[in-house]
Amino acid sequence: YTKAVTTTNNQNQFQLLKNKNENINTDFINLAFKTSNSNSASSEIIDYELLADLAHYSVFAHAAYGWKMGLLSGKLHAGDLATLLRKTGIQRRHVIATNWKSQTHLPAYFLVRDVERKKIVLCIRGTLSAKDILTDLCCTAEDFLSLEEEIQGEKVQSSDDFDLFRMNFRTKYRARAHQGMVSAARGVSNMTRTLISSELAANPEYNLVIVGHSLGGGVAAVLASLWRDTFMGLTVYAYGCPCVAPLDVHPTINESIISVVGEGDPFSSLSLGHLADVSFALSQLCEDHDLRSEILNRTKSNVDEMSEKDILWCDRTLESLQSPSSDNKTEKFYPPGRILHMRGNLFGSNINEVTLTEVRPEQVFRNLKIHPRMFDLSLHIPHRYEILLSRIWSSVSKNK
Repeated sequence: YTKAVTTTNNQNQFQLLKNKNENINTDFINLAFKTSNSNSASSEIIDYELLADLAHYSVFAHAAYGWKMGLLSGKLHAGDLATLLRKTGIQRRHVIATNWKSQTHLPAYFLVRDVERKKIVLCIRGTLSAKDILTDLCCTAEDFLSLEEEIQGEKVQSSDDFDLFRMNFRTKYRARAHQGMVSAARGVSNMTRTLISSELAANPEYNLVIVGHSLGGGVAAVLASLWRDTFMGLTVYAYGCPCVAPLDVHPTINESIISVVGEGDPFSSLSLGHLADVSFALSQLCEDHDLRSEILNRTKSNVDEMSEKDILWCDRTLESLQSPSSDNKTEKFYPPGRILHMRGNLFGSNINEVTLTEVRPEQVFRNLKIHPRMFDLSLHIPHRYEILLSRIWSSVSKNK
């Protein structure tokens, strides 16, 4: 289902299918008819200033990994702090705090002043150690309150009143996310909140930006919801963000979060709910010989040669293979906030063909895509996001 089709006829067929079947799984049809309207870098509808910030802070997200990740890009720096200073251009006196060694539920991070943009930047590192992996593996959902709500809740005397208090606020804000990331966000909050408050008080013209890649992006997104009543004007830039929360709750619906997710990133459609879908589908296919034969019969040709009838049958079948489970322990998570889907290659042919398009999470990340490169980590590394966003920014700024 991943063959690229760029002809006008196929684009028209794709639109016709969507018009005739409003409820069709557009994720499946998009896989059947990938289109490309440009041979150069493109940001489509993305705001110019937002694009500049995305390219700028992708460097910070990469720098959070320190000197070790620099080895992948062929650049060796003498130490983590030296990597931070050289990559970002931040002066040493504007580094407020650093923590380069992660713990379980407390990822590595640094806090700096971005004087040029008048921002206090909290940058959270992604997975790089065994302790980070333990945080990743705590992947069931947990409800949580904002920091201000938790402080108010501590003033409630009886346990019954506190339970009622939490229920009322949970109904109001509907905040629920990956348990490990929620715990990690609380850990980072405890370490940095006082420092950030002091910095913003001393520099009232500054705003807070939280940046992160991978696990760091997920923790940053949860922090945005945890601090939604604490720091006004907060913005999050998350790169290669994994699945963080269910639909229709914070941080998924928090528009102060901007998530850049690369096409093919192996962690953008991976949660317990996605795995439950795969398990259920495999069970159905193992038990139903006729269904297996029908699938093979209808998909024996290339996707661009399939009839409309066969494509619609595949879509309906895919829908029927979704797990019916409503168990909260296996609910499906999605990347958070406004999602910008990035297409482009770091290596090989057409390296200048990069696009960035805003998408809905359920449209692109609903299904776990099984293919030979589904766990290709080169599609997830921070270097990919930094380089491709730089290419888009360079192209757009030249044409402005």
